[in-house]
Amino acid sequence: MQFSTLFLAALSATGSLAAPLQSRGASNEVRVALSNQAIELGVQNTFVDGKRDVKTPSSSGPFQTVELRLGPKVKNPNLRCQIRDQQNKPITVVRGANVDITFADGGKGPWTLKKTAKVSSIICDPAFKQGSARAAAVPRAESEVEVEEEVEQYLEEADIDDEEEVPTLVARAKDTKVRVLLQNTAAELGATTTFDNVKGRASKRPTASKGPFTSVTLSVGAGAKQDLRCQILDNNRRPIKVKRGANVDTTFADGGKGAWTFLEPKKSQVSEIICDPAFKKAA
Repeated sequence: MQFSTLFLAALSATGSLAAPLQSRGASNEVRVALSNQAIELGVQNTFVDGKRDVKTPSSSGPFQTVELRLGPKVKNPNLRCQIRDQQNKPITVVRGANVDITFADGGKGPWTLKKTAKVSSIICDPAFKQGSARAAAVPRAESEVEVEEEVEQYLEEADIDDEEEVPTLVARAKDTKVRVLLQNTAAELGATTTFDNVKGRASKRPTASKGPFTSVTLSVGAGAKQDLRCQILDNNRRPIKVKRGANVDTTFADGGKGAWTFLEPKKSQVSEIICDPAFKKAA
């Protein structure tokens, strides 16, 4: 199919035919592009970096693809967004093997709407997590049957027609695992330590390596205490101070906002990881 010069220009502006990542706009820009090549339609919206932001596209579509493009200096490189249909229901999108109702950048190009749809709103929110929007939509139930019923209801409301996804979503909703990922990207070093069903103070030594590390990420399963905080100790058993955005603390949480960077010291071996429901955010 041949496309008009006007449409090709619009696609270039929205990112469908955009330049490589390093050529994107403002360094902290958050941009979502919607397109439908079949009808030569493309629109884009920019969003506030670092907080929940909701926009209405200049055209409701219908659209076939959506793409999130993040500038290199956005506060959260793992930021995810969501598009909603005219009934305000999340629209399911697909990229490769990933099927979700939120979408990320990752430098991997556009996501395809599972079904061509009109879009009423676009939401970008640091609280969105991969796959967790589905699990979060499932209220805590007293039995596995109730969980499955809640998941099936959610699949119907979100227009997800694949029944094979039910066991996966049930597992996510019941996941009580807490994972602590220590990394040093410069040294290509990473170690994940897993805790299960943390109800009281729990501690472990890092799995595989003591480091030195430069960052830590906490991932809390949907069935675990969502505001759980953990702490890492150096070889002298002193808490390592970490930083994420404006937050500086000696304990760290998940919150769907990605990694915490070591602050004091900036690089350190880790002798112990402690997760404790009694830990509180620094005042």
